[in-house]
Amino acid sequence: AQIHRRAQRQMIALAVFLPCFTPRAATRISRPTRLPVWPAWQGVALGVASQLPGPFRSWADRLEDAFGGRVAPIQFDPREADPFILLVHHRHAFRPLDFLRPLFSAAIMPEGFPAHPHRGFETVTYVLPGRAGLVHRDSEGCRMRYGDGAVQWMTAGRGMLHEEMWDTGASVDAELYQLWVNLPPRSKLVPPRVQLLLPSTAPAGGAAAQVQREGSTPVRTGRVLDEGATRDRTRPR
Repeated sequence: AQIHRRAQRQMIALAVFLPCFTPRAATRISRPTRLPVWPAWQGVALGVASQLPGPFRSWADRLEDAFGGRVAPIQFDPREADPFILLVHHRHAFRPLDFLRPLFSAAIMPEGFPAHPHRGFETVTYVLPGRAGLVHRDSEGCRMRYGDGAVQWMTAGRGMLHEEMWDTGASVDAELYQLWVNLPPRSKLVPPRVQLLLPSTAPAGGAAAQVQREGSTPVRTGRVLDEGATRDRTRPR
């Protein structure tokens, strides 16, 4: 009965909001570039397999989905997709017995993205349920880790440095989508802030997210309710 009532509420919401949207046909369908990384050797092997004729491409795609080894950035045309700038899909695996992993991390690329600047836009990062996410630090003094269905919404505004390193201690498998959203001119220089949205079933202080409040970054946390609404609060200073 509870599931039936929930389905009824969702159907009512669709009936109310769908007429507000104008259907749009896809202008083109393209295959995004796949960059081999984490683990790079596996991504290279699957990338080569995906170029072979016959069923090899679909086999390689299934293996990438199952075992990781790629990052797929999708750059948007601002004339068609404004305010959206970029969508990136990450699917990686950090296996303890991968003997090439320490060498790659030490000599080529660390397991994540060390401190780098953002300004004038926002990043919305969604970690798929059951997957490991990121450990975040920024120049405003905020530090957090999040994954397993959590969403981080970071507004860079007038500018900030931040670091995103893979939370390899949470799980072997990591997968997320990150969307870059342009800010309107009037909001380009707003103070930086970070928000965190958790699944309704996530326990407080659980694996989905842990926030250690530092410095001046206002961290707002919220939960997705059954009806699709959110309940939020701001962490005290």
